[in-house]
Amino acid sequence: MRSIIIFSAFIVSVMWLSGTVSAATLGHYGIDIQVERNLHARTVLSLEPNSPISHLEYNLGFTIYNLTSESESGTVNCDYENDVRSSIISCDFFGMAANKTNIKLGFTTKDAVKPQDDKYVFRETFPMIMDTEELFVLLKLPEKSAFSEEVINQSFSPPDGRIFTDGRHMFIVWERTGLESGDSISFSVSFESVSQGGMLWSFTVIAITAVVVGIMVAIGLYMSRGSRKRLPAEVKVLPLLNNEEKKVVDILVKHEGTARQREIVRESDFSKAKVSRLIKNLKERGVIDTEAISGRENKVILKIKGIG
Repeated sequence: MRSIIIFSAFIVSVMWLSGTVSAATLGHYGIDIQVERNLHARTVLSLEPNSPISHLEYNLGFTIYNLTSESESGTVNCDYENDVRSSIISCDFFGMAANKTNIKLGFTTKDAVKPQDDKYVFRETFPMIMDTEELFVLLKLPEKSAFSEEVINQSFSPPDGRIFTDGRHMFIVWERTGLESGDSISFSVSFESVSQGGMLWSFTVIAITAVVVGIMVAIGLYMSRGSRKRLPAEVKVLPLLNNEEKKVVDILVKHEGTARQREIVRESDFSKAKVSRLIKNLKERGVIDTEAISGRENKVILKIKGIG
């Protein structure tokens, strides 16, 4: 009799866990892709379930390598299997806290970029594994690559992507809301390498610089009429950041794009060590830069500003 009770309790608990996972939704889903100079692509998926989950399986229509995983709380154990043209990522989570559900999965793909005539084409499709409130996709091209088409937004699909630059790389950001499980997002971009498209790269940078100058002139005229000084609204670049990284960026926007590191510590209520780690991560991703003021003090500068 005792064995039956224990077995029944086990079945109930499994059913409860299965129901929790199947009912889970994503508040935020970020896809951050860096196309490297060797034309491999390094992708980081940032998922924020609205409630803790215990298991996750993600079927991808392409093969991956070098899987990494981390969870904001608890522990995570992930593995993957490759078929000829697809991969399955399987993760188990233990001790995920209700207020810290951020999950990051990183992997490399080797065949997402293919040569086509005198250019390269990156193309991938990601399915939605849960109902998703907001999706952000960031695609970063190799250093000094240029869009292959004369009309820039004809170089990528969907055509409603927004373009950003840090002076060395081109970024494209797509945003979606209200996606359902079973939906998918496909995106592509055609570009030329610096050896093929040096002239086009220079033209693109000049064109983008002209747009930025135009924006700054317009802002200057607006401010001269007595309006409060502010950065363009498009400075909400890289919405793929987690909540803590966003807080640092928001503080920089509040300070017109530049703030002392100790100001960020004070206004964020984060520890000095945590702010140092966040700044290091943001700097590695090209979002910010730092400038030494003294031996023990840094000025933090927001680098990327939107133009599209």
